[in-house]
Amino acid sequence: MAYKSFGKSGYRRKKKFLFWKEIYKYYNLFQEKLLKKGIGYKGFLFRIAISRLKKIFYKKTDIKIILLIYKFNLLSEYEKIFIKKIIQINQESIQLHSLCDLDIQLKKSYDFYINLQNKPILFNNQLNNLKIISVSNEIEQVKIVEKLVDKLIKTRQELSKIVLVLGDSYLTFPLLHSLKKISGIYPSISIDYPLKNLPIHYTLDSIFQLLLKKEKLKNFSKKETLRVLLDGYIQKLFLKKDLSFLDKLEIENSNFISEENINKYLFNNNLNIIFQIPTHNAKKAFLGIMSFIRKLKSLFFLNTKKHLLELRFLSELENYMQRIKILIRKTECSFFGIKDLFDIYQQFIKTEKISYIQKNSKGIHLIGFLNSYFGSVETTIMTSVNEGIIPQNKGGHFYNTMIPNDIRNKFNLSSSQKDENFYSHLFRNILENSKNIYLIYKNKPDELNSGEKSRFIHQIEMISNFSIKEKKNHPLILSTKISPISPIVIKKTNSMIKRLYELATHGLSPSSIHLYNYNPLLFYYKKVLGLNIEKISLKQKIGKIIHKILEVLYHPIKGNFITIDRIDTMKKNYESIIKKIISENKKNQEGKNLLINSIVNNYIKNFISWEEKSFHKGHKIFIKELECKVSTLLDIGSNKKVNLSGIIDRIDECDGTTRIIDYKIGISKINKIHISLNKIEKIFQDPHYGNIMQLLIYMYLWFKSFHSYKKNTPGIAFVSPEKNKINSIKTIPINFFHQITYENYIKEFLPYLMNRIYEILDPKIPIEEKKFNDF
Repeated sequence: MAYKSFGKSGYRRKKKFLFWKEIYKYYNLFQEKLLKKGIGYKGFLFRIAISRLKKIFYKKTDIKIILLIYKFNLLSEYEKIFIKKIIQINQESIQLHSLCDLDIQLKKSYDFYINLQNKPILFNNQLNNLKIISVSNEIEQVKIVEKLVDKLIKTRQELSKIVLVLGDSYLTFPLLHSLKKISGIYPSISIDYPLKNLPIHYTLDSIFQLLLKKEKLKNFSKKETLRVLLDGYIQKLFLKKDLSFLDKLEIENSNFISEENINKYLFNNNLNIIFQIPTHNAKKAFLGIMSFIRKLKSLFFLNTKKHLLELRFLSELENYMQRIKILIRKTECSFFGIKDLFDIYQQFIKTEKISYIQKNSKGIHLIGFLNSYFGSVETTIMTSVNEGIIPQNKGGHFYNTMIPNDIRNKFNLSSSQKDENFYSHLFRNILENSKNIYLIYKNKPDELNSGEKSRFIHQIEMISNFSIKEKKNHPLILSTKISPISPIVIKKTNSMIKRLYELATHGLSPSSIHLYNYNPLLFYYKKVLGLNIEKISLKQKIGKIIHKILEVLYHPIKGNFITIDRIDTMKKNYESIIKKIISENKKNQEGKNLLINSIVNNYIKNFISWEEKSFHKGHKIFIKELECKVSTLLDIGSNKKVNLSGIIDRIDECDGTTRIIDYKIGISKINKIHISLNKIEKIFQDPHYGNIMQLLIYMYLWFKSFHSYKKNTPGIAFVSPEKNKINSIKTIPINFFHQITYENYIKEFLPYLMNRIYEILDPKIPIEEKKFNDF
């Protein structure tokens, strides 16, 4: 009967709610037992306190309640209700103080709690005193703040009336030193600084990576060993000037370093503690790591003033790691080792922060956005007002939970929506309490920032009926002309050149060349150093899923013509294939799965519709290859050969003509691409032509991999959603000045590709950072 009434999904939903209703019976029994024992947890105690408030105020009317609050944004729902109840009963009886600044008492008690309605940002006459500044990178943000503060100081504005709100605490230390230099005095600071941004984290991470590799390979990896030994803290504290042995280790032919060699060079050195840690035994691994942490602390204690943050980090880590002592005692050591310790360390890095508080009543106030509950000020400058920072991404904040959103909403539990509303409340508070406001956001994406302005700025634009991009001379916009900043330049060392040739031998792909064109410094970080500095975006995840689904969907047709029967089969099967492939990706959260499923479903449905339209137009399409791996050795001169490789999404024949097709999920604004002869060099150097360069390289790989087709000319094209048309996908062909044969390609295209690769590998050409506004 349940299935008939609700359907399968409805039945499950009903069961889910039933569980949460029934659990209250056991919850009440649990509470009764706790009360009898005279103990209780935080929320439970607040509920009891709230229920007895009226009785307390009825008996004694002259009660004064003083609440010292550390962070307004960290209050639980019951703490908010508790304060609200007191205000309702007797508003004069309560005083609220901020522990971050004991001089601040909130004048309006009702300001303390957050209005959880999702209200728009409203203004009175603030638009005349609001300026929005668009910059292209982090350094420009710092320079803009420097110029603004310098200008304010010259107009004799009181420093204590200037507040600098950091959307992203990554800028804390660059701005700290700049403000001290400009103003002459140390700022007043109240920042929650993420542990992952502290350099000492990378030292600990390199040690864990060394031990993880040792556990896996049963030997010390040369790469990971050198990473530890070349670390700045390790060299300064343990190796000092005795670095001659590093050259000997680096020139060894083996990929591993024996324990004998390590003992030989690090005999009687405290650093040897790391290399003696047994990775398979939980207790000994734990004790070894704790021993090294304590040794680091003792060395930093020699200069506590200089290494205050490092000491805070290590003390917090030591306390955090102590929690697993009980776990080690109660479990079998056989299933608990270095990997588990590393997981605990990662959890520590992701969740813990250091409260960096230093008061100076005469200095500029430097605070984090979530610390920004303050009274009236003259000038507020806010940095990193970008989407994903203000407000933060839902995924990485307070409400990572196993309880689904529908259950949370039904039982009025805390949710990410309330978190977003809190950001809105804080933003309104800043606008309402500042006479002059400067909002700075980045307009270019990088590894730290989305490059998209915050939804709050979008809202300001809509309310004030202007566009930052369209009306550059609007009084809200401040010019960002700053003195030129020198780019980072890294000379190619012998070890870097060796790594580049390893990369070229293993396989140089179009995406690697595009990354170098986009920014050589990012290429250096990702490809040479192997640093994972960028998070995979939702768009990238969806792209990978779509590629996989299309490969599975079209696999039965490979080596055959597309027919109406085969199209009908795809229509029947695509939903189940989508569901299976998305469910295999266990990293996706429940909410994200729904979004991904919706986007992917729509794309695949439209893709099949595009295929069907081609068939009905009379085109005969033969599927030759799917996700085709191709590679070839390319001689770039000077006795140097490069393994050029790539994966072609689809190779087919349309009415007898071979097509090399690349799938794109981004909406295309154009119908055709025409490439003239004078643009060829630009294609292999300008990042804006990255997609075209990719297909041109695929064309060369196709010529080299399918020798019998060298006389034929393949077409190259993108398949992409169409702009301003709902549920429409189209083919975007790339046309050239004339038909491209293999001989033409060798003469007109290949020299520019070879030249670009040669420049990447050339020892004389340094790695130079490309500023985003350079292109």
